[in-house]
Amino acid sequence: MTEQATTHDVFRRLADSLSLAVDADFFPRLVASLGDILEVDHVLVSRVDSTGTQASTLALWSRGHLLDNIDYPLEGTPCERIVGQEICHFSRQVCQRFPHDPILVELAVEAYIGVPMDTPDGRPLGLVAVMHGDTIRMSDQVAEILRITAARAGAELARREAEQQSHAQLLGTNRALTLLSRCNETLIHAEDEQTLLDAICTMAVEIGGYRMAWVGFAQQDADRRILPRASAGAARQYLEHIELSWSEHQTSGQGPAGSAIRSGKPVVILDILADAGFVPWRHQAIDCGFRGVICLPLKQGERVFGLLVLYQGNVIPVSDEELRLLRDLADDLAFGITTLRGRLEQKRLQLAVMQIATAVSARTGEEFLDKLTHHMAAALEADLAFIARPDETDPARARTLTLVIDGKRQPNFSYTLAGSPSASVLWDEECIVHDGAAPTLAIEGREALSWVRAYAGRRLDNAADQAIGLLGVMFRKPLEDGELVSRVLQIFAAGVAAELERQQDEARIRHLAFRDSNTELPNRTDFMHRLEETLSRHDTPRLALLLLDLDRFKDINDTQGHDIGDRVLYEVARGFRSALHEREYLARLGGDEFVVMLQDADISSATATAERLLATLKEPLAIDRQSFELDVSIGIAFYPDDASNARELLKHTDIAMYEAKRSGRGYRLFEARMGATLASRLVMTRRLAEAIDQEGLTLHFQPQIDLMSGELVGAEVLCRWHDETFGAIGPADFIPLAEERGLIIPLGNWVIETTCRQLAAWQAAGRRMPGQLAINVASRQFDDETLLDILRDACHRHGIQPGQLGLELTESGFMNDPDQAIAMTDALKVAGFGLSIDDFGTGYSSLAYLKRFATDKIKIDISFIRDMLVDDNDYAIVTTIIAMARSLKLDTIAEGVETAEQAQELKALGCRQAQGYHFGRPVDAEAFARHWLT
Repeated sequence: MTEQATTHDVFRRLADSLSLAVDADFFPRLVASLGDILEVDHVLVSRVDSTGTQASTLALWSRGHLLDNIDYPLEGTPCERIVGQEICHFSRQVCQRFPHDPILVELAVEAYIGVPMDTPDGRPLGLVAVMHGDTIRMSDQVAEILRITAARAGAELARREAEQQSHAQLLGTNRALTLLSRCNETLIHAEDEQTLLDAICTMAVEIGGYRMAWVGFAQQDADRRILPRASAGAARQYLEHIELSWSEHQTSGQGPAGSAIRSGKPVVILDILADAGFVPWRHQAIDCGFRGVICLPLKQGERVFGLLVLYQGNVIPVSDEELRLLRDLADDLAFGITTLRGRLEQKRLQLAVMQIATAVSARTGEEFLDKLTHHMAAALEADLAFIARPDETDPARARTLTLVIDGKRQPNFSYTLAGSPSASVLWDEECIVHDGAAPTLAIEGREALSWVRAYAGRRLDNAADQAIGLLGVMFRKPLEDGELVSRVLQIFAAGVAAELERQQDEARIRHLAFRDSNTELPNRTDFMHRLEETLSRHDTPRLALLLLDLDRFKDINDTQGHDIGDRVLYEVARGFRSALHEREYLARLGGDEFVVMLQDADISSATATAERLLATLKEPLAIDRQSFELDVSIGIAFYPDDASNARELLKHTDIAMYEAKRSGRGYRLFEARMGATLASRLVMTRRLAEAIDQEGLTLHFQPQIDLMSGELVGAEVLCRWHDETFGAIGPADFIPLAEERGLIIPLGNWVIETTCRQLAAWQAAGRRMPGQLAINVASRQFDDETLLDILRDACHRHGIQPGQLGLELTESGFMNDPDQAIAMTDALKVAGFGLSIDDFGTGYSSLAYLKRFATDKIKIDISFIRDMLVDDNDYAIVTTIIAMARSLKLDTIAEGVETAEQAQELKALGCRQAQGYHFGRPVDAEAFARHWLT
């Protein structure tokens, strides 16, 4: 560089040169320009890896020519001193100082100036170096040029790496999504656990792009080992050279795998070179090309039983979305494993049951227990099996009834319960010690049984759930599969308990024949016997019958399972029982139906009893930290006023109960007209089904208006029915009927089909329908898995775009199954359909779920609009809904707007759209097109 060149001229030349550079030639142009400006022989720009030991040139210029990029170690080079430091300058004899630097030797460099290259935020990236075959004069100007050049190069390199990282994360997310989909297909068809694990690992490598994948399980042994069961990838031999544990007290348990199992949360290590916990395996991992690792726990409930481990060959961060998809994959895999294991355990349990049945079905007494104990030991491959019961003379001790060790019967003996596993069994129903059981055994047998490592025991209960004894097994080895042992013991316990109660069986069977086992109430058999016996007496008093049917109980059974359903029924029965007086008889007829029989009853006493029964369900039932809200519908009929025999009396209470359920009035007294009403509703149901099948319904359309412009922005589709027999039947009558009688989905599908057909007809006639036609979707229809296919098919056949339809979903329908609703709304949104929440504010929405629904707008219910100008509460609710919708970036539409004042105030509050009589009543398609469509 000539001395006459000013700093300004130099920087302008450098800036002009770089301004012409594009991504591909930025660094080549940079080194060429710098060499020309500084008049040196050689220039290089190098990127240094995260270890600080290896460098790669981004551009290498020598005497007017670009050379091929190379990788070289930093050790023994001037570059080693530059990274993260200040400028270093060797004015002469640099080759002699660094004789092992291949670049210096190859280029015959005499002088060297290097400057560190950092990101704009100060993170070291590499270096820029100029080299010359003669002396380089160092000046403040040269130093400044190099610093500015290095800063510009660092910014460019940081920008490129950020773009690459973002692109790589997006690719990772897409691969994870594809991997999740493919793995779920495999899970559905999996029949064998090992095949499933191998397939998942293979897909993680081939589809997910991970360098290696393996699945391992957490052992319950003393060392708490992690044993790999399946793996895939180019470096599977890696697992053969390492030890893994999930014990926090061992070095092999300090890594990410152990942490993931202990915490139950995913552990992500971006760069294993920078993670202290990965030190024991770092060398082997680097040799296999691993740089990052993702450990995903496999859980059954809250228990972590294993993990899925994925290795990356780079240090690209894992995005939140990719990690969420991988967590879903691990959860699905865990479910698949537990399902397959459950099937296997079921087969083994069935085999155990068959062994028990074939071996002891004809035996009783002591021989029965002895044989059963031998089979229990054989079924579980146990070294010791026993049956015992508390000592009748000393409750602090127990006595064995049978004892088998290594397949041989042993003498019975008495032992102390306190502090032993047997005491835990009698208290907690079950006790399993996986290892180290010998020191905990009863003092009387501890020395003789010092070889025992594992113990499993199960309590024996009688029909009243009272402990009458226990059985158990012991093992010389630690117990791994405690769940299977527990299940088999349950089966044996049932057989032993039954035999111990053999003397009471006949009485117990008679008791069960007339008693509901779940609620402990008299059953249908007992009730019918009592009713017929009462009515057969000559002096039969006036008798009232109350038939009770729980509302919404089926939803609990369907969503929570029959176990929870049975517990709900038990609590309901207990509440009913507590509300009745001594002579008021309560029975369970079956399902969710109960009956109360009152003798010497009149209307006053019967309705008072009904009120007391209704009051028992005013507060929600709390079961397993869940709250269940239930109602009951009660039908009341009297003998002999309403019926002359038991069958007729039951029929009339059933009709009255149905009327109570339909009207939502809690209880109803039977009236003669009710039979005719029920018959009429059955006829109406048949007529509605015929109307749906034979196009006997019509559609009306109510305009939806933009409050700012006053223009039409859509219309709500409303179904109308005029029957030849019943005349005009309003939606308030036939929609509930359709829901009650299972016609709501066919009705909804008819509305979808007819709406699409009408849109197509308007289009063919040159009528333009602005916005969307909004179709109401019932909760049951929204739960129908075929809804999306039906919508797509109707649109396709009639040439309608999905965006021309809006679906109005009721708020309560959303909250039946929020997670399923989120998935369905996402799918509908992706397909292009508009979505809105109807009658907002009248249901039980959770804002945490609402913000995740893929909806476009919220429809404010008419009940708030009607009195918003005269009721402060309604006004506040409307204001809040509009503000909340705005914050969630959702539109609002008000329904039931009947006055200009309401419309003006809604507009002032920020509501975008409205519908109601103020703008237009619902009209048929012809009238709507004539008035609103152009």
